Amino acid sequence: MARRSSPARLVIALSVAAMLAVFLLYTSIAGGTPQLRPSQLNGRTNEVSLVGKVVAPVQRNGRTLRFHVKDVEGGSATRLPVTYTGSVPDMFKAGRDISLDGRLRNGTFVGTSGTLVTKCPSKYTAKKS
Repeated sequence: MARRSSPARLVIALSVAAMLAVFLLYTSIAGGTPQLRPSQLNGRTNEVSLVGKVVAPVQRNGRTLRFHVKDVEGGSATRLPVTYTGSVPDMFKAGRDISLDGRLRNGTFVGTSGTLVTKCPSKYTAKKS
């Protein structure tokens, strides 16, 4: 005689799978740190991910970098001073687009160590005519 499995087990397993799927969808859409441009910070002091273009000059003192960041599109004249201590990607230089997690303190964005990422140059976009 073959053993019959209970339909309750199947219902419970499907319910758990559905709850996990909803949780993953929620965290991928609503979770995480908001990405903001320098012109969008407006005195926020909570943890954010700053996205912008590095403006020269870049000052290096040991592992600490001091530089300014502006909006990538260049629509705003806002230049935000940034201080970052930690590992620096090889591609980091003035004019490069970056992303950096941290928080605004006394008008200066203080980056969290290990979160500085340079964006790939836009070599794959169409040239302006």
